[in-house]
Amino acid sequence: MNNHVPEYFETPLTLAVIRLFDRVLPLLEGKPSGAFKAYIFGGCALHMLTNARGSADVDAELEIAAGVNRTEIIALLDGEPEDYELNGRDMQVQYDTRFNTSLCPIHEDFNERAIPLSPGQEAARLQVFVAATIDLIITKLGRFTDRDHEDIRTLIRTRNVNLKSLDMLARQAIDYCPCDKSTTLSYLRLVLDEFGYQF
Repeated sequence: MNNHVPEYFETPLTLAVIRLFDRVLPLLEGKPSGAFKAYIFGGCALHMLTNARGSADVDAELEIAAGVNRTEIIALLDGEPEDYELNGRDMQVQYDTRFNTSLCPIHEDFNERAIPLSPGQEAARLQVFVAATIDLIITKLGRFTDRDHEDIRTLIRTRNVNLKSLDMLARQAIDYCPCDKSTTLSYLRLVLDEFGYQF
C-alpha cells in the first residue's frame, strides 16, 4: 500500500458496511481479540480504496475463531439490509453469502496486506479490513468482465500500483488457483501491457 494515497473510510457506504459487521459484537462477548475478522473485496472494496462506484453486495472473506458460532454469525449478517443515505437517496448494503474466494485467484498472504478500517483495532474482538489494492486486482482477474477490467484500470491509476509486485503476486495466486490458468494469465498480461510493463 502507498501511504500517500488516501482511503475512503468515512463515506456513508463504508460506515454502513462497518455497522453491518457490528451486528456480530454480541456474539463475541468473552472471546479473544481477533475472534472475528472480515476482509472486504468486490465493489465495496473498490469504493473504499478509490471512492469509485460502490456495490449493494458486501463481498467478504470471514475468519471466525473456534468457539464462535459461525451459523449464528452468518444469520445475523444475512438479516435485514443495512440502510444508509447518499445524496438524499435511500441506499442499502447486504452481506453476500454467495461470495467465495475459492472461486477466484487470491494470494495466500492477502490477509497480511489488508488495511484495517478502524485504527488500533488489533486488540478488538471484531476486526474489519479492506483488501489491499493488489489483492483486489488479483481477484478481479478471475471473471474479468468489462466492469472488472475497468475496475482494475481505476485501481492501478489511482493507487500507484507497483506493476512488478502485481505481476509476481498475481502469478503466484494463479498458480494455485483452480481456474483456467492460461486464460487468467492472458488477462494479467493484457492489463500489464496496457500500463507499459516490461516483461
